[in-house]
Amino acid sequence: MWLVLSLALPGELALAQSTAQASARQKAIADLKLVAYAGDVSAQVQLGVIYLTGDGVAKDDVEAVKWLRKAADQESPLAERYLAEMYFKGRGVSVDNREAAKWLRMAADQGDAQSQHNLAVLYTQGEGVPRNLKEAANWMRKAADQSFAAGQQGLGVLYENGDGLAEDPTEAAKWYQKAVDQNYVPAMNSLALLMANSREPSVRNPEQAIALAMKAVGSGSNPDYINTLAAAYFADGQNEKAVETEEKALARDPENDSYKKAMQKYLAAARSNK
Repeated sequence: MWLVLSLALPGELALAQSTAQASARQKAIADLKLVAYAGDVSAQVQLGVIYLTGDGVAKDDVEAVKWLRKAADQESPLAERYLAEMYFKGRGVSVDNREAAKWLRMAADQGDAQSQHNLAVLYTQGEGVPRNLKEAANWMRKAADQSFAAGQQGLGVLYENGDGLAEDPTEAAKWYQKAVDQNYVPAMNSLALLMANSREPSVRNPEQAIALAMKAVGSGSNPDYINTLAAAYFADGQNEKAVETEEKALARDPENDSYKKAMQKYLAAARSNK
């Protein structure tokens, strides 16, 4: 017996291990179901996510909603947030933004930072709730005060645009920086753009904007980040660099009118310097 095992082909051995792992996974899910049926909230959430992702079971959004609702009915903020997402996306239930907002508000009221941020976005957009920028700022601050990076970024945006709050570029930069300190890439982009374009002397810093924008560009393929880098080069007086960089943004998104307009500005500036 030991000799046979030692001669097993790698593929056969992997198959045996895979079968054993699958069997163990099925046993774990069966045990989880027993605990979930007994009313354990954590198990109900886990089971809902398993059906949502198809991890060890056939993907089943209706079954996922069933278990998430059981946990949400026991005031699990995580389940409430997941359930809200199901209503927003129409997975396992019909799309219903008001119902989604209702569950999200329940989770936000319990202090779930992600839900507070998401609810703020709903108030900004007027989806599932009446558009209310002051209420958006209220919930975004709650998320930001919990050091939730997306909440810090969102609060910075509200301060920069004067949405629900007095416009304040210095305060916007402060909140963007808090998110940047957590390596949150969207905040790097926002802060870089603010530093490039702001008229506030204490905020404007084209050189630092270039450094931040380069870091954002290096962290992903979002053409908006490349566009921001071009703006930073332009703010620093590097017009040819701005043109070269904007070309890269346009290569990613050729029909973007904002990029086209920026390119015309940079080209005009570069030509005037010759």
